Amino acid sequence: MRYALDLATRNPVKSAKTSPSNSLERALIVLDRIARKPGGLSNKEISEELGIPTSSCSYVLSRLEKEGYLSRNAETARYEIGLKVLAIAGGALRQMDFRKVAGPVLRQLAADTGFDIVMGVLDQERLVIVSRVATNEFPEVDVDTGTEFPAHATAIGKVLLAHLPKEELQSLIQKSGLTRVTEKTITRADHLMLELEAVRERGYSTCEEEHTVGLRSVGAPIVDPWGGIRAALAAAGGLQHPMWEKGIPEVAAIMKAAAREISRLGRLRWSSTASRASRSTALRH
Repeated sequence: MRYALDLATRNPVKSAKTSPSNSLERALIVLDRIARKPGGLSNKEISEELGIPTSSCSYVLSRLEKEGYLSRNAETARYEIGLKVLAIAGGALRQMDFRKVAGPVLRQLAADTGFDIVMGVLDQERLVIVSRVATNEFPEVDVDTGTEFPAHATAIGKVLLAHLPKEELQSLIQKSGLTRVTEKTITRADHLMLELEAVRERGYSTCEEEHTVGLRSVGAPIVDPWGGIRAALAAAGGLQHPMWEKGIPEVAAIMKAAAREISRLGRLRWSSTASRASRSTALRH
């Protein structure tokens, strides 16, 4: 997606201070600038950077927000990338077939550890499994591609929730109600927020019998080609699995290394796809 934005704005914009001449150009450039800025940008910052009146900038921002391409943070008054853009980015990732990139890494991870290995994404408040390498370590857990779980009760779900914008996270918590699955499921929002803060600090998540009694899992984030965290992977095994004797931090280090490799391969695949598209566009013109 960012490649597409870059391509669309390469000719009209020669510098950050060149004023784009029409609403479409302005909208594309606004999306690109906000996507590149952690925490988003304010109306004033965007209008100054693009050299257009704040009233014109406000019109573009309001239309993009109305259509779901941007969201406005009520606390900071800054505009951030909205769910519609993320959906478009997700379409690009589906075209890459991200599972093919991750498949060999997941299989090797399962062979090396003896754990069941799963990869998943968020769909609203639910975790959706997109890939699994089973080892029959915990056969009573029925998991396949497309299986859904409450995100707050899983290692993958905690990783993904931990990296959502605050407003979106709070909305999902209110919507889901933090349903209890086992006696160890986190069902209080304040407790979950503390857990997610720890996930961000450590760089990995843990789940101790919060969805399935007797099952422990450790999750790690997968970074997409634009720097976002839209997928994660986890290793799951019974409490008596010999790998746990190494300690959770050691298992987490293995998972984080595998996630980094998948992230790296994803970036390489996207770069290759974008390069081919660029050459094709150049040939047509």
